[in-house]
Amino acid sequence: MTRTRIGAALLLAALGVVVPGGPADAATNACSNPVLATNLNGWGPLDGAAVSRDPVGDLPGASWAFDTSGREFYMPQVAVSAGQTWTFAAKDRVVFGSGTAKIVAEWYSSSGQYLSEQSGPTVALPASTVSGGTWTTVSGTFTAPAGATSAHVLQIGSFGSATGTDFKATMCDYQLATATPSDQAAVRYGWGTPVAAQSDEYNGTAINLTKWGLFGTDPGSYTGCSPGYQGHGQRCGSQTTQSGGYLSVTGTADGRTGGLYGLMPAFRYGRIEVRERAVPLAGNGGKAYHAVPLLWPENDADWENAEIDFAERDVASSSVGLFVHHDGTQTPCSVTIDSTKFHNYALDWQPNSVTWYVDGVPQCTVNESINYFSRSNGGAQMDMFPQTGELMRPARQDIDWVRMYATPATQYR
Repeated sequence: MTRTRIGAALLLAALGVVVPGGPADAATNACSNPVLATNLNGWGPLDGAAVSRDPVGDLPGASWAFDTSGREFYMPQVAVSAGQTWTFAAKDRVVFGSGTAKIVAEWYSSSGQYLSEQSGPTVALPASTVSGGTWTTVSGTFTAPAGATSAHVLQIGSFGSATGTDFKATMCDYQLATATPSDQAAVRYGWGTPVAAQSDEYNGTAINLTKWGLFGTDPGSYTGCSPGYQGHGQRCGSQTTQSGGYLSVTGTADGRTGGLYGLMPAFRYGRIEVRERAVPLAGNGGKAYHAVPLLWPENDADWENAEIDFAERDVASSSVGLFVHHDGTQTPCSVTIDSTKFHNYALDWQPNSVTWYVDGVPQCTVNESINYFSRSNGGAQMDMFPQTGELMRPARQDIDWVRMYATPATQYR
């Protein structure tokens, strides 16, 4: 199905739904018609399908929902500023079918020029009935690009071969993140300019295979599979993708996952920061995938003396950990955090210490010497810990960027 892009000028004139003035603060819902209390203003189809405003009786806080016989629609626009991070969400259900939905943010300039778009995670929508069922939160977190002054918030559904479906949504919720650049350790402590050859913003249309190799593939290739972590499941190149300003690793219910590793020259000592999250995609009762950004020694055999895991956890765990491997042992540190949201995880690796930061705040320092050359995995590694054949809970790890900063002690191989 081809989605027709709705221009800013058209929607502004026809709907008048852009929030006037500046953006809302973090405690305010900036969606202008969240529960369709009196009309459909701001809501409409992208594929020409019939729409209606339907009564709701089983969702506290909402008495009405947008209903379309199609699979693509828009929600109210919102005014934004470049660099802001927004979370756009709504409650969805599908009747006479089941499938998935995702939120897409399209960015426009003040003149109504389309700039770019970003897609949020795909969320499973179970089958519901006319009389009841499940309302599922569908959400995405996005950062407005340079020149953006408005966001057009869209939803894209996929229901397979089902016909006669009713795709419903209500309670749109637009929240401006409270995070600021000072939530980056590099900004707060003046680490300077990232080393471009060791960093990646993931803003291109494809993974840079001169910088990264994909698990399961030969260097320079996007395709292939290999056994997963300790032989469990598979790591496949197809599971690591780049689009919408993010690098993503997706794990499936049958144990197929991915990740990447650095091909840049290895370095010893320095600072590295990554903006990352990992989210479950379905509640199928499966085991959790294990997500981790890390530094890995140039010589694989040295991992017990030189691996540094700096945001390790099961997907959706209530805590995230640092594990510094040294001298055949490891020193841990952990913090309680919602790791399904984006956070900034950073390391300051010096000749005799490793300091760990989360959202710009130092959490702990491990006073050990890690005297090895290492490479970054770019923040993207999601492993299957259970044995092959176990049902896994589908999940996706997203990386906004990874940045490396040199220090006076930094050396390159």
